[in-house]
Amino acid sequence: MIIGIVSDTHLGYPRFYDDSFKQFDEAFKGACDNSDLVILPGDIFDTKLPKFEVIAKAMQSFEYGKQKKWQVKSNTGEGAVVAIHGTHDRRSKEAINPVQLLERSGFITNLHDRTIIFEKNGEKVAITGFGGVPEEYAETSLEAFNPKPVPSAYNILVFHQTILDVIPVATVGLSLKKMPEGFDLYLCGHIHKRIIMKKHGKFLLIPGSTVITQLKKEETEKKAYVLFDTKTGEPKFVEINSRPFFHQELQLVDADYTLVEKKCREFIESILEKDLEMPIIKIQVKGKIKSGLKKENIDLSPIYSEYENKVYLEIDNQLDSDSLKEKMETFRKLYEEKMSVREIGVEILKKKLADAGQDASDTHKLFETLSDSKNVDRYLEEVIKKNNKK
Repeated sequence: MIIGIVSDTHLGYPRFYDDSFKQFDEAFKGACDNSDLVILPGDIFDTKLPKFEVIAKAMQSFEYGKQKKWQVKSNTGEGAVVAIHGTHDRRSKEAINPVQLLERSGFITNLHDRTIIFEKNGEKVAITGFGGVPEEYAETSLEAFNPKPVPSAYNILVFHQTILDVIPVATVGLSLKKMPEGFDLYLCGHIHKRIIMKKHGKFLLIPGSTVITQLKKEETEKKAYVLFDTKTGEPKFVEINSRPFFHQELQLVDADYTLVEKKCREFIESILEKDLEMPIIKIQVKGKIKSGLKKENIDLSPIYSEYENKVYLEIDNQLDSDSLKEKMETFRKLYEEKMSVREIGVEILKKKLADAGQDASDTHKLFETLSDSKNVDRYLEEVIKKNNKK
């Protein structure tokens, strides 16, 4: 059996509103045309309370699946377009979420917390759904649900959570090691990058999204829907016409506005040479800023203004000053030496005096003097008198 998969469509996403619908429409219709049934693993909408206009526009695309003469039959008599809610379209148990609304309108079959068996020409595919929950409750909620594979069927577990095997820096989420045993395919939404992996004897497929939302480097790949063959166990990513996205990291030294502007402009112009319609460009500017300057001194608004009608532009200024790094390094070393707050203060004062060419032989006494606010003015007067005599 061929399974069409369209994930993380984020319909109504504000920044690329039209893209979200246009790219979903192409992906969904393509999946319907080339598969025996279609799965949507969550985040169909970008918000849990989409506007009526967003819902109506979504229904226009879902109508295509509703009108198709599907050849598969389900054990519940429900339709062949199945879905779960994700983290974006999740609401409380007492409230109706957008996926439930689509279900009640006859456009999809809600798969949350249940198993549906589809059959065609004697082949059975059992699909079990586990809608998105807050990450801290994911493991206990899945244990409480306790899904079991159906004998003599190809079993797919569909869920929408962070996978610790994929995002090891995450502190909460699900581990493949603790996923229920016996399923042939573990299908996960939520993560916007395409991923295929096998770990702990489990085959994990993450389809990725159909629209760009996070401007991360991993989203530069073309958007796609998936056709999964249960006989071969192989997924095929079918790319759609998605807005091109380019990500660039600039590593600069001794940077000022002129250098940053030049390097940003060179990259932007190299993309414009490709003659693309309003591509997305994100530039991360890293490295060291010119001595005496601050990040705030580098105003990039003129670049935004110049290219606002040619590209979707985002420039992330991550430049560091040497002075900031030096301060952080000083604090780190002092902390590692387990020094008291007073001792740290004395050491910083000693370094400042040395840098300024001042006598740092009796820093402890000076620190005590300056610790009393009443003595600060008197000390400053003495320093001024000494400088005037020189």
